[in-house]
Amino acid sequence: MRKLSDDFMSDLKNKDGLLHSVLERVKHDDTLMLAIRNDYINIYYRGGNLLRINENKDSYRFHFDNKYNTANKEIPARQSVVKNISDAGEWVDAFSCLKEIMDLWFSDHPKSEREFQQLIVRENNCSAIAKSSEYFISDIEFATSEPSARFDMMAIRRFAKKPICKQCRAALIEVKYGDGALGGKAGIIKHLKDMDTLISDPVSYSHILETISNQFNQLNKLGLLNFSEARKDEEITLDTDDKPEVIFVLANHNPRGKKLATILSDPDITRYSERFDLKFFVARFAGYGFYSHCMLNLEQFQKLLER
Repeated sequence: MRKLSDDFMSDLKNKDGLLHSVLERVKHDDTLMLAIRNDYINIYYRGGNLLRINENKDSYRFHFDNKYNTANKEIPARQSVVKNISDAGEWVDAFSCLKEIMDLWFSDHPKSEREFQQLIVRENNCSAIAKSSEYFISDIEFATSEPSARFDMMAIRRFAKKPICKQCRAALIEVKYGDGALGGKAGIIKHLKDMDTLISDPVSYSHILETISNQFNQLNKLGLLNFSEARKDEEITLDTDDKPEVIFVLANHNPRGKKLATILSDPDITRYSERFDLKFFVARFAGYGFYSHCMLNLEQFQKLLER
């Protein structure tokens, strides 16, 4: 279950909180994303983990993955165990240096799909169009062990013109960047099989919904979601009896290729999708805003490919 403790939330939210400078930097930097885990957070940059902050009894542990630092640059922040506001501020001041280190690493190890994920999160959670978007992303790069399943994003689907606390549903999203990612061991069919297995297990599915709810509610309280009817004292819950949406975002598909149409003609797709509402995202003119009108079912999407 991914959720922060009350003390962790307080240290982020309150102006005199030990971690408040971290939250403020994320709010004022469109290239960063804060993701909630179980008693720790990740700060993502370009889809990579710029910083992990773990909760200890009376302090926090800040960790930057040294795999990025192939040039062995000196990092200004030295204290990995942070007990005061000043030490936390040193890490925030070091973000520019950490970004430069990661930029150099990404130039040799590009992660286009993960960068695309983070851009989707920014557009739908906190950008200028977030108030009209019908989806809010609660997490990226989510994995379960029992049963084994992995997907790129989890989200709340809101219904336009209705309070989100009154009516919403879960959405599980998979991003495929380029046609090379459509098939194989991590392709569309494999993800549908994993999602079918996950949703068929009532205990695991219930845990997923609770995680999405917890993350959404805490992101909302931290001021990291932008929607007009937001009330910080209202929380959402998800019903296990509701079918979730399973959405594929197929970035930069080559329209001349035949691979996608061949995969979608596989009868397994229809069989696996019986437990959920299968959708395919099609951009509204241009952009990454998620609206219900942009989500096509299998039949509609196949007809679009035929044209």
